Amino acid sequence: MGKPIYIMVEKEINAPLHSVWEQVAVGFGNVCQYHPEIEQSKFEGEIKQGIGMVRHCQPAGGGFLKEEIIEWNETESFKLKMIDTSFPMVMIESKFSFHGRANRTIVTQEFWYRMKSPMGWLSGLMKGKMRKTLENGLNGLEYYITTHKKIYNDK
Repeated sequence: MGKPIYIMVEKEINAPLHSVWEQVAVGFGNVCQYHPEIEQSKFEGEIKQGIGMVRHCQPAGGGFLKEEIIEWNETESFKLKMIDTSFPMVMIESKFSFHGRANRTIVTQEFWYRMKSPMGWLSGLMKGKMRKTLENGLNGLEYYITTHKKIYNDK
């Protein structure tokens, strides 16, 4: 099996670290509030914070994705992995890191993925689309945190 494709995106958000951490990490199951490509999301299971927390997401175009937190460093970073999906992916992992500076927060998202066989050759071709999805998520996060409105409300 081939090496995973790696993408990194970063955004400086005009909000303090605790606000951004609360929205993204503690509110892990509520990603649909700010990510314009996630129509619905919810927590699954008993764990509501930290390692073992699971969310179920339904992208706007259909399908589903279930993800679990596998690393948790309070107010600094967390890492998730895909545990189930309807998409042709064999592996997805993502790490979010948070660095506060005055009343601003730099969010870095590292993302690794690999498509299922026999579509593995498409992994590299999907990189642009995947990068755009990650950027849309960080842009939506900034919009939601600074306006307290879902991004869908203004389309």
